[in-house]
Amino acid sequence: MKIVNNEKGMALVIALIIMFIMSLLGTMLYTTSSSETKAARNYRTKQDAFYAAERAIEYAKTDSNIYATIGSGSVNIPLSGVSLSAGSSNASGTVEYLANGNPPRGSGLDATEFEANFYVISAAGTGPANSMTEMETNVARIVPKK
Repeated sequence: MKIVNNEKGMALVIALIIMFIMSLLGTMLYTTSSSETKAARNYRTKQDAFYAAERAIEYAKTDSNIYATIGSGSVNIPLSGVSLSAGSSNASGTVEYLANGNPPRGSGLDATEFEANFYVISAAGTGPANSMTEMETNVARIVPKK
């Protein structure tokens, strides 16, 4: 009886090797998917903060009460009694008067009849997990000349 030609138990060794390889692949897939899940969650929280800041910018562009009270200074947004929170995100910021002058080129408005008041809007949006996004934009409000 030769021990070298005995192949009993070889199936067990091959099965163990295949199980080890499959376990290794499973671990790699789990690690990759969990890091992808974390990245997607971070992207989502950052997007919530971005949308909150964008909401504050749009609010500041369209609320005529801001421009009626600002004069030549600045005002905090949102104005009292207004909430920019949605779900777990919120926003705040300022609108600051810069200058007045001719309407922007290409606006199609006659500079002898209209002028533009220029403002800068700064907004900060906060989202879940303390995520934060800051945005800034310039706005020209067209008004008749006095």
